[in-house]
Amino acid sequence: MKLRATAPGKLVLLGEYAVLFGHPALVAAVDRRAVVDVTPASDGQWSARAPGFADDPVDFEITGDRGVRWLDQPLRQPRLDLVGEVIAGLSGSRIDLVGTDAADIVLDTRQFFDGGSKLGLGSSAALTVALTEVLTRWGDADAPEDAVQQLDRLLDLHRRFQGGRGSGVDLAASLVGGVLAYRSDRAGGAASIEPVELPTGLWIVTVWTGRSASTPAFLERLDQEVQRGTGAVADALAEIGELAAAGIRELRTGDVSAFLARVDTFADAMESLGDSAGLDILSDAHRRLRTIGRDSGVRVKPSGAGGGDMAVGFTDDPEAAARFTDGAAAAGFTPLDLSLEPMGVQVSVHDSQFNIHNS
Repeated sequence: MKLRATAPGKLVLLGEYAVLFGHPALVAAVDRRAVVDVTPASDGQWSARAPGFADDPVDFEITGDRGVRWLDQPLRQPRLDLVGEVIAGLSGSRIDLVGTDAADIVLDTRQFFDGGSKLGLGSSAALTVALTEVLTRWGDADAPEDAVQQLDRLLDLHRRFQGGRGSGVDLAASLVGGVLAYRSDRAGGAASIEPVELPTGLWIVTVWTGRSASTPAFLERLDQEVQRGTGAVADALAEIGELAAAGIRELRTGDVSAFLARVDTFADAMESLGDSAGLDILSDAHRRLRTIGRDSGVRVKPSGAGGGDMAVGFTDDPEAAARFTDGAAAAGFTPLDLSLEPMGVQVSVHDSQFNIHNS
C-alpha cells in the first residue's frame, strides 16, 4: 500500500507577531504543496530522503523507546530531522510505528523554494502536517476529528522542531486550507480556527523580496525583548493585534476601502515593532515594494516575519495589481503566481483520495 499526503503553504495576511500573544491573525493557504510519499520498503528497512536536499536515502530504525536511530550517517538535514520528531511525537500520542511494516519516506518541499532559496511560504509547517497525517495513516490510526485538537498535537511536534517557538498559524493553513482567522490561547495552544470569506473586489498580489529570512531567529529576538519588559515592544504588539482584529472585521463585512487603508497602518505598525525590538522587519526591499505599490495603487506589507521572504499587496483594482507586478519585476523582484488553496491536507491511498479537512 502506497500513501501520499500533500499540504498547502501559507501566506500571512494580517496579525504577524501579535498572534504569538493571543491576538487574531488572518492567514491564507496557497497552492504550493509539500508532498510526502510513504511506500513499503522492499528490503524491510526504514529510510527517508528529501529530493533537492538529501537525495540519497538515509536508513533508520525505530527504537524501543519510539525514537529514531539513523544508521547510515550523521544527520545534517532538517527535513530528515523532522522524521524523528514526528515519529517520537506520534508515539507520545499512542500511535506506535514499531510494529508496522518498514517504509521508504520521500519528503518533497521543492515547490517552496526558488533556485535553492526559501520563499517563506511555510514549508516546514506544511511538511509537518503532511508527514504527521501520512504516518498516522501508516500506523493504522485515525487523526482527531476536531481541527483544534489536531492542531494542538501538530503544534507540539512543530515547536520541538522549531526550537519551541511558533504560533501555529502556518500549521492551521496547511491543515485546514482556505482563508482563516486564527487565534492561540494564553497557554500557547490553538484556541480557534474560523473560515473567512474574502469579499469580491479584493485583489491580492505576492512578491518574493529575493532574500530568505530566519523566522526562528526573529522570534527569539522578540521573545528576549518581551522578557525584558520593553514597553514600546508591548505597545507595538498590542497595536498590531488591534489592527488585525479590525481588518478581519472589515473583510467579513465587505468593507474593502476601510481594509485597504488598514493595510498601510498595519505596515507602519510592523515597522514600529521592528524599530522597538531591533529587528529588520520592514526591510529595504519591503520599503521599495511599498513605494512601488503606492505608485501603482496597491497597499503593500511584509507577509510573515519580515526581514525578507514575502511581501503581499492588496488592491481593489486589477489594473493596479498588474502595474504593481510589472513594477516589482522591473525593480528586480520576483512576483509569484500564487492562488488561494481551499483544500487543506489530503491523503491518498492508491487512486482513492480522502480529504482530511476542508474549510
